[in-house]
Amino acid sequence: MIARTVMVAIMLLLALALQTTVFVVLPTGWFRPDLMLLIAVAFALTDGQLPGVRIGFAAGLLTDMLVALTPAGIASLVYAGVGYAVGGIRPYLAATSASAPLIIAFGSGIVGTATYGTIALLLGDERLTATMLLQVVSAVAFYNVVLAVPVFALVRRLAARFPLTGGTADEPVF
Repeated sequence: MIARTVMVAIMLLLALALQTTVFVVLPTGWFRPDLMLLIAVAFALTDGQLPGVRIGFAAGLLTDMLVALTPAGIASLVYAGVGYAVGGIRPYLAATSASAPLIIAFGSGIVGTATYGTIALLLGDERLTATMLLQVVSAVAFYNVVLAVPVFALVRRLAARFPLTGGTADEPVF
């Protein structure tokens, strides 16, 4: 259990480092993939709702504190909600489907980014316009699809190496 928690923490920190260093200098224009959201979605698709919410909240909290320029808490709320939703549709997907992770990555990129941007707009973020939000949503969804295959493969491999244990009221699951 502790090994899994440490593994998830290391993975999130490495993803945050990639997102803030490598993806910033890549020639992807002003937009870049949301690797933290993609990791939360991958864990939700692999392990279910509860790990999706918890890892989504942790990824959102890291994003809120270290990356985002919007009010703190938006990414935590959005990533946890997307993790919950993806974990909820997990039982209805074929376990060996090759297209499901790509579709989920695209859809979660759209929903997560649109929700994040809409909340930021409602809270008065003057740097964001509706036109820019549409551009960001489409670009992030596209980039998340491109990164979905390696991220989902890595998460599945690590989840198999460090399986979930517990799940009862006495043993919390991360």
